[in-house]
Amino acid sequence: MKTILAYHTINNPELFENQLKFLEGKDVLLTVDDGDISFYENAYKIILKYDISCILFIITSLIDSDQPFWWDEIEYYLGKVEGNKKVWEVKGWPNKEREAYLEELRGTSAKPILKYKQLTTSQLREMQDAGIIIANHSHTHPLFDQCTQEELETEMVQSLNVLKESGFTSDIFAYPNGNYSQKSEEVLKKFGVKKAFLFDHKINRKKNFNPLRISRLVVNDTTPMWKFKLILSGWHTKILPVTKMLAKLKKRL
Repeated sequence: MKTILAYHTINNPELFENQLKFLEGKDVLLTVDDGDISFYENAYKIILKYDISCILFIITSLIDSDQPFWWDEIEYYLGKVEGNKKVWEVKGWPNKEREAYLEELRGTSAKPILKYKQLTTSQLREMQDAGIIIANHSHTHPLFDQCTQEELETEMVQSLNVLKESGFTSDIFAYPNGNYSQKSEEVLKKFGVKKAFLFDHKINRKKNFNPLRISRLVVNDTTPMWKFKLILSGWHTKILPVTKMLAKLKKRL
């Protein structure tokens, strides 16, 4: 079974290429969430150079726009430190509350509306023609475990319409932030999704494998090579729970 890696932004092409050199010839799949412009500018041609399979999961409402990612907006309006804390808090809110909070931030801040260059349909088609799979990461990137049935179905209808109209892959999905629920899994089945990816920092096992809950190892372009190799070995996922437990014990002492 393939080792599956999950990236987001790629801002350091030199370090990223060092990682791909290590991966060359191995049975791996790269996945990249959100569709940040940095993938087009810094990563995809390097991936082609090393002939490694890759899926780019895109937020369909952002294609051909200058709209920012909603979590970047929160950090922009509140500042990096406070904004980051708020993002993690907001991820636990019902989706309607998250949307209302963002509207309030935009409407009450003295700062100008944040803009951010997103990927274009032309760029996505270029990458698809070169061998990159362009797949679904929802229409607006809500947290799927915080959505109502109606919100989930709306997200799927809108994102699938865009993907199919543009000729991209419609039956492969990555849960935004990795959040899923039994209800969201049933909605994905209803709309014909055959594979769905988590963001859980685990290696897939053949026993009890669920194609709608595919595990991925979390890395980024600046992950040091010693840690990158440790993560791919599988030992990192065994060590991580122990280190978390020790950290909790340390806080109690």
